[in-house]
Amino acid sequence: MTGTLPGRTVLARRNGIVLAEPVAADKEILKAHHDGAFDVDAGTTAAPLPISAPGGNASILDDTTGDMLGAVGWHAVSHGPTVPCLAWNTGLVLLPAARGRGVGPTAFRLLAEHLFATTDVFRVEAMTDVANAAARRTAERAGFHREGVIRGAQLRGGERRNLIGYSLLRTDL
Repeated sequence: MTGTLPGRTVLARRNGIVLAEPVAADKEILKAHHDGAFDVDAGTTAAPLPISAPGGNASILDDTTGDMLGAVGWHAVSHGPTVPCLAWNTGLVLLPAARGRGVGPTAFRLLAEHLFATTDVFRVEAMTDVANAAARRTAERAGFHREGVIRGAQLRGGERRNLIGYSLLRTDL
């Protein structure tokens, strides 16, 4: 494996891309350089999960330079009342300078593989705004399967937005 990332806990790496546990400086770099494209409106209350399951996040780094490229996150969603009905809902944010370089599909696939390797969850899913063509291509290139439109699922700019749902099943690997 190429590159060294002192002080970083590496979760996965491939093709020059690393997923690593975030450090304090990563949040500041994202805040300073992320353009906010497709960010959802802030809410006043957090939505409780039907059952408790930890989520997480990881920084996306260049394996050679250690430069911050973006971040991935995941949280549990329930599609039924039992633990086998849990899925990981994932998200990806790339800094503008990292876009169009193949970072997104690699990071998304690494995240899904990491979640399958470290948890018993059978399904990893991703949702993106219908207008976000780049995110749709990213999910598809990472091997996710398009499932359909989820109407009015997000609030952005004071407007209800439709999402497109994607999934990757453990059996798809």
